[in-house]
Amino acid sequence: MKIRIIGCGNAFSYINFNQSFVLEEGGRRMLIDCGARVPLALINAGIKLSEIDTIYISHAHADHIGGLEEMAFSLYDWVRRPRSWDDYAAMVKRDYFEPGVTYVPYAPKLIANEKLLEELWNYSLRGGLDSMEGFDSTLETFFQPVPVKANVPFTWQGWRFDLIQQIHIMTGSIIKYTFGLLASKAGSKTVYFTTDSQHCSPRQVEIFYKRADLIFQDCECTGVDTVNREFKFGSGVHANYAQLAGWQSANSVKLSAEIKAKMLLDHYQDFVSKMKDGFGADCDWYQLAAEDGFKGFVAVGETYEV
Repeated sequence: MKIRIIGCGNAFSYINFNQSFVLEEGGRRMLIDCGARVPLALINAGIKLSEIDTIYISHAHADHIGGLEEMAFSLYDWVRRPRSWDDYAAMVKRDYFEPGVTYVPYAPKLIANEKLLEELWNYSLRGGLDSMEGFDSTLETFFQPVPVKANVPFTWQGWRFDLIQQIHIMTGSIIKYTFGLLASKAGSKTVYFTTDSQHCSPRQVEIFYKRADLIFQDCECTGVDTVNREFKFGSGVHANYAQLAGWQSANSVKLSAEIKAKMLLDHYQDFVSKMKDGFGADCDWYQLAAEDGFKGFVAVGETYEV
């Protein structure tokens, strides 16, 4: 399986460093999380929107919702306008399609925890998508929903994906669930995607870190004083570099050397690529990551084979 790093939005980054992933296997492509500008990021990566056959969503934050809406409008079949998967299935049985033309599903699969899918439609997507062309739309108008129950894995192209429930803290008081992914296949490396979520207590996810051969870990680098190696502040939403590195002033999580050595950090801030810290001091983040025992940082455009 090939893992491609793409940008997906600008919540923390002017130049689109907020990370998302496209998985490629057997001619199929799955998008993991869908940030606000992911359609543009896909085009910049040379991937047609129609080539994404599956989308996985880990949680229902505004940037992901915006990305899903843009994907829905971009992929919607404006010519034939099927209203549901059943409508499409009925259409392909008819005999008046153009000879020699291969017709494909009009919408990608949308995989998420069953409760999350319900919330996505009822509290978010419905507000922008429920009325189209004079009829009331449903989630099935734009996607093929695949609800996944808690603790039940799904498969894609021979890979098993376990949903790992994590805690995502917003505003300091509201606790929102979110789901990481552990991808495994016999004869291949096991990969853990933290999927844009706050780093939890090591005890909560330690077993999954240990099972993985490669970890893609979200990493906020704001509020990090690299000169004095101190944590100054963070958003409280994503894992912070200082916390992951185990700096004493950062409420460190004390990751083992074994875990950090297989951990690739997905950074959110532009100053990482500019080799500055959040306070303007020169900083070689890649050298710093090596010194702190990490496998490194990822960058938009990189690919990994597992």
